[in-house]
Amino acid sequence: MFIAIGVILFFVSATTIVTIVFTTARTCKLKSEITISKKNLIYLVPTVLLIYFLHMTAWKFNGGDLDFFTCFTLLGSAVEVITKFKVDVSVVLPICQAYPIFYVDFVFAYLAGGAAVILSISSFFSQRIANWFSVRKRIKNNCDVIIGECEDSLTYIKNNADTVYLIENVSRQKYIDLLKMRAKILKGTLSSVGKKLKKGEHNIIVFRQENISYGKIIDDFIALRRKNLNLSLYLQANAEEVKFIKSKFVSKADKEVSASINCFSKHDLIARQFVSEYPLTKYIPEEFYNENRTLKSGYDINVVFAGFGKINCQLFKMAAMQFQFAEQDGDKLRAKMVHYYVYDNREEALHNEFFSQLLYEFDEEFEDCDFPKPEKICDLTVNRCDINSVEAKAFFRKIVNEKTFTYFVVSLKTDLEDAAYAASLKRLLEKQKNYKIFVRAKNSAEKLNSAEDDIIYFGEDDVLYRRDSIVNDDLFELAQRINVLYNDVNNSPEWLQKIKSLPLKEQNKALTLSLKDPACRKLMREQWEERPMIEQASNLYHALNLPFKLNMLGLEMVKADASDAEGITEEEFDSVYVNKGREKNYSDVSDFFGTDSANVLAFIEHSRWNALYLIYDYRQMKKKDMTLSVNEKSDGTKVKTVNHKNTETKEHGCLTTYYGLRDLINYKFSLMYPDENSEEVSPKDERLVELYKIYRYDYMDLDRTYKEITSLGYKLLQRKVK
Repeated sequence: MFIAIGVILFFVSATTIVTIVFTTARTCKLKSEITISKKNLIYLVPTVLLIYFLHMTAWKFNGGDLDFFTCFTLLGSAVEVITKFKVDVSVVLPICQAYPIFYVDFVFAYLAGGAAVILSISSFFSQRIANWFSVRKRIKNNCDVIIGECEDSLTYIKNNADTVYLIENVSRQKYIDLLKMRAKILKGTLSSVGKKLKKGEHNIIVFRQENISYGKIIDDFIALRRKNLNLSLYLQANAEEVKFIKSKFVSKADKEVSASINCFSKHDLIARQFVSEYPLTKYIPEEFYNENRTLKSGYDINVVFAGFGKINCQLFKMAAMQFQFAEQDGDKLRAKMVHYYVYDNREEALHNEFFSQLLYEFDEEFEDCDFPKPEKICDLTVNRCDINSVEAKAFFRKIVNEKTFTYFVVSLKTDLEDAAYAASLKRLLEKQKNYKIFVRAKNSAEKLNSAEDDIIYFGEDDVLYRRDSIVNDDLFELAQRINVLYNDVNNSPEWLQKIKSLPLKEQNKALTLSLKDPACRKLMREQWEERPMIEQASNLYHALNLPFKLNMLGLEMVKADASDAEGITEEEFDSVYVNKGREKNYSDVSDFFGTDSANVLAFIEHSRWNALYLIYDYRQMKKKDMTLSVNEKSDGTKVKTVNHKNTETKEHGCLTTYYGLRDLINYKFSLMYPDENSEEVSPKDERLVELYKIYRYDYMDLDRTYKEITSLGYKLLQRKVK
């Protein structure tokens, strides 16, 4: 009988151990971390009963009676085993000596009991224990270190798995609350935890908080980088603050460290995503375009902002810069301004510095120009008016017709208020077409998106704060790649020289392979940081404008793995991007003044560039400030140059019309060669061709479009107007 009981108890004790190990390991695997919960208390019951029954069996084997008092005493012995790890040897040893199977039973039962106790006690501290292990695991690898006790920080942590929340001071209750939210908490400051960040690559992301000193954060970061830690810093800041941060704090670091300090703005991220995902050209009907992609005469583009808070203000700046068009003017091109209508009933919302730039300062600053003054960025009408008024509704219905395409951008107060107004606007325009309604939706939990094609919701916070938006921005990297490939790099390393010597179609692929080396990526970032802020912005917004231009050509760029459709070939791209000058290597300057699609794209690229520089407070450089310089090369050759820009005084000679650039070129030629007239020189004269690079640069950027975007893992598809 005792042998049978021993075998049965062996299987019971072995099953108990396997169950404890399996359930604990499975929970840790599913949650990718060591997880101990209060559910582990349930293990105590079967293990105590198992030990108790073994003791009763041993007592019975020893010839004892099982009365109430004996059973109670044996229960105490079983409890002592798992609480004090104390065994009554006189009771259990005889049966183990007689039947060795009981020796195994007792060992298994005691192990199960000990594990149950440890797990049960640990369950009261499980979150802290799990947090300790998870933090150590993450900081030994690649992770984001989040600083700033605010809602944005928690949103980012929720959206991205490999994150650690760095907090200096936190109350016990808040610590527990954060652990319940599955945040991985590291107590301390950036300087105090620096030693723990020696392994792996870490992004330090700082969200705005009142008691955070950006100066202290940057100082600590610089000190850690000088210890050769592989860190990058991302600071939440608006455009005005970025300028101050760069000049006041970042300037104290060497170029290697400063290249790893970046800034991001919530409103700027939303605006950038908006213009890249929903460019006007994505929805404009094909019948609005001429064959060369100019807008047909009599057709207009409108953008209406319903509400003008921080989001719509930033969207307006971004859209006014990015959405530029051209129309045919005989055998020339002419800027076609987009009409912007701003509606808000709050007077303070309409007192905007950007409005002053457009409506007043522009005419004042460009009243006395040596070259043709640039076209205005856009046509703007500001209305202090209730968007629900009869006046507003009547105007909205009026501007939506067969020969206009209108964007409505709604951003009022709450998500539901925005959605309700968008629905009201849709009812107003139910018999119309050629419009799109865009609505800011902060909270994805509202489930506002539907199959309604005329209303598109954007700017959800959950989508915004992701690593792909802040750290791994493809368009931002594209801008950096363009900079390192196509701008002069002092003392270029051998690997970069080899890439630049390759045919254009092979350069991007070779660069992609090289950038897998951290040293090469480091050089790319350093070269980017050496560019003045305005040139960084120019490269970035050029990359951001690619979807707009591609849609204008009847194409769209998508991730290569996002669609099963086969992308178009480079030959098919060239059939819509018609560039006669490229075929001649731009040796004939007259090709810059044609009206092919390449000329149109270059024309609007100059308009976009003008808009960017105007937004950054640049003015046209005067002729008197342009001076001739003669430099001698190593081979003794003398090279003449004439400066036409000054980043310190924010002046640029190219801040003129597209055709006005020709006047700038002629003036530079007159300074370099005073005895000759550029109008009488052959258009193929090498000296003139060299000066006409002012035009050529825009074309060269456009010529690389197909190779650049395909090298980044995109493909081009035929545009489908939605």
